[in-house]
Amino acid sequence: MKSKALYLIYIFPILFLLSLAACDDMDDYSSDPKHTLWFSQDTLRMDTVLTGIPTSTRQLKVYNPHKKALLISSIILADAGKSGFRINVDGIRGDQFSDIEIAGEDSLYIFVEATLPQQDNADIRLIKDSILFQLNGIRQEVKLRAYAQDAFTFRGKVIEKDTLIASQRPILIYDSISVAPDAHLTLAAGTRLYFHGKAGMQVHGRLSVAGSLSAPVVFRGDRTDRMFPYLPYDRLPGQWGGIRFYKTSYENHLVYADIHGGSFGIRCDSSMTDRRKLTLESSIIRQVSGNGLELTSCQAVVGNSEISNAEENCVSLLGGDYTFTHCTLANYFSWNVRKGTALQVRNEQDDIAYPLSSAIFRNCIIAGSGTDEINGGRSKNENIAFNYYFSHCLINSVKEENDKIVNVIWEKDDNFLLMDSRTQEYSFSLNEKSKAINLGKQEDAIAYPTDRNGNSRLQDTAPDAGCYEKSASKDE
Repeated sequence: MKSKALYLIYIFPILFLLSLAACDDMDDYSSDPKHTLWFSQDTLRMDTVLTGIPTSTRQLKVYNPHKKALLISSIILADAGKSGFRINVDGIRGDQFSDIEIAGEDSLYIFVEATLPQQDNADIRLIKDSILFQLNGIRQEVKLRAYAQDAFTFRGKVIEKDTLIASQRPILIYDSISVAPDAHLTLAAGTRLYFHGKAGMQVHGRLSVAGSLSAPVVFRGDRTDRMFPYLPYDRLPGQWGGIRFYKTSYENHLVYADIHGGSFGIRCDSSMTDRRKLTLESSIIRQVSGNGLELTSCQAVVGNSEISNAEENCVSLLGGDYTFTHCTLANYFSWNVRKGTALQVRNEQDDIAYPLSSAIFRNCIIAGSGTDEINGGRSKNENIAFNYYFSHCLINSVKEENDKIVNVIWEKDDNFLLMDSRTQEYSFSLNEKSKAINLGKQEDAIAYPTDRNGNSRLQDTAPDAGCYEKSASKDE
């Protein structure tokens, strides 16, 4: 019993001293008003946000650069419940926090989200809030800023009669939008469709896109935030589905359509080849994780358009009747391992014949990062039509000479204005070294006297191949 009592006599003073030391540490906060907080940013900004949709989480780091601990009296979201911003301090949600400790030369994280309120207004408006920090009688502030835009929402929308959509607000689409077999949907200039998840457009009837140079009709994903500060999600492929024209769909006409970021761009199902299925003019299809323009045994005319950066093929032709004039097919896809080329041409698949009655390319560029940007193949059965024609084109492929090839430069030519794989920014306007300059045939340019940017093709020696005219004063 003596030894046990002696042990307790010794241990109690030690525990008491330790508890005093711990209390001293907890109370040893700096009270110097000069000892303030540092922040990873003074203003946390978000890109334009569609109202009613939660944003991704942004991160704010709060530093204590001093050796002594700091005790933050309060952290307050100034306009909580009104602005739509939300905060989370070191894993705890709320809009007011008190007595938050930061050890010397340590930090804490504040996570910021927002669901901005709708105001039934077509204008983009600035939403403001602040995170207020009270410390040693000093108030510090981090500003929160976001631009909000109201959107209309379609959920599983089916267009069952002739309809015109003309909207200054974005249209947010869930569960896809469909055009019934007997319906005609027209999208007016400036209309913007934002597709959520894998939603897309399914056309059984007819689609008209009446965009303009200054107000294209945009098809894109609904993510408006960024993967990295330099990389918006809008520049990434696979953000939504794509546009599919089914067997019953004919006479679709798309002018100044901007289709980007999908799992594919446009897909046309097999149809009668003696009736026009698609006319695509002055448009762009870019940055997709499948084929950009996939045409199967149908009739299509494509002019003055850019089809670029597809994980599979920019253009895939399987049988059918097609004409391309002043088009730029450029595959420099760099987001993932590229599986295709700029152009794929075939007349057979899975032992099924798809006669290629005509594939005509006039004043076009077929380019890409590979050594050969045309693939596909011809059936061993020579009775299956495989008719093609290339005139006044710049083509990165194996040289071929026959009466179906007229004034073609077979060369890898990457002389474009911008190709930045880090930021995923590309401009396929020509620089001064491009062999496509003055390569085009004047007679074939008459159908498209101005390029996709509105520059004249008919005022210099000869039109340039592709959809962009270098000799003009304006570039993309």
